[in-house]
Parts: sequence; structure tokens; C-alpha cells
Amino acid sequence: MLFGVAVCALVAAFTLTMVVIADDGPERFGPGASGAKPSPTARATTSRDVGLPACLVGSWRTVDEVLMVKFYTDQPIMPFVGAGRTYEFRPDGTATERVDNAVFTASFRGNQLRLVANGSLEYTWTATNSALTYVARTGGSFTWQYFDQRGLISTQQIPPTETMNSVYDYNCQPTRMAESNSTGYRSAWARTAGFGVYG
Repeated sequence: MLFGVAVCALVAAFTLTMVVIADDGPERFGPGASGAKPSPTARATTSRDVGLPACLVGSWRTVDEVLMVKFYTDQPIMPFVGAGRTYEFRPDGTATERVDNAVFTASFRGNQLRLVANGSLEYTWTATNSALTYVARTGGSFTWQYFDQRGLISTQQIPPTETMNSVYDYNCQPTRMAESNSTGYRSAWARTAGFGVYG
């Protein structure tokens, strides 16, 4: 009766090109030569690829999150509210999500619905100054449990590896971050001291 939850949940490759002016040693000039060397070789242009946004690097914890979930097959998608997922974004473009009994709730016909998340997942990611892309899941183990007034009604295991290319709008500040997308999903994050320090 249930569909899966549609959730989501920097070493930048720097290229530095340098040219060192060659010096093959003193020239052997004939009589009357000044001993001057040839004009110097022009230095090649130094270039560097644009890196991932530094503000995202570090550890975060969700403090307010709305997930859009198809809980029942015969009912519309419903918003579930919760918090408590943690993220670690590294400068090499990898990230880890960890969850320990994070609870998301909704109300349906006077009854409380609950989603309980547990586990961890590894991701690859990239970003511009305003868009965060989860490129792929690369490992881990993650479970969603579905509860209604009858108790546990279903368990969903998230595939540990999958190409995603899921894009989210974000706004990052030194100690907080907001993430959202067009489905109605939104999340507010607070920076923690678990990994790295912005700035």
C-alpha cells in the first residue's frame, strides 16, 4: 500500500599551471659581446578552476524540515515535519548523512502518522552559489519506518548506491543554511562542530 519516501535527504580540483623561465647557463659570446642574455620568456597565464562553495563545507544538523511524502497510495502527498538529520560536507565533493531515530510527523483524519529514519548514507555533491546538487549515493545503510494508528505498517530500505542528480536551492550563512526545492520540501540547518569550521 505504500510508495517510497521521496526524500532527500570539497577538494575542488584546482589546476595550477606555472612556467619557470629556463636558463641554460651563460652563452659563449665572441669578441666584443656584451654578455647579455636573451629576453625572458613570457610567463604563461596562471589559471585555477572554480572550487566548491566554502560555506557548505563542515557539519550541519537540521532544526526544522518539511518532507513531502506519498504515505498512502490512495491519498495525496502530505507534508511531514521533523528535524535531527546530520550532514557532513567535505571539500573533496563527498558528504555523509547520519540519522539516529529522527522522527517526522503528519496528521491524517485525526490520527498521527510517523516516519522514523535510521542509518547513514554517503553522497557525492557539487554546488554553485545558489544550487546544491546531490550527484549520487555511494554507500551506506538507511531505513525509513512508517507508522499510523495501527503501529508499524511498513519499512523501506534506501538503496545504498544510486545516481541522483537532485538539485536544491540553498542559502548558506556562516552558522545556518536553508535548503528547498519546487516540490514543497524545505529544511533549515544549523552548523555544528563535528567536522570543519567555516572561514
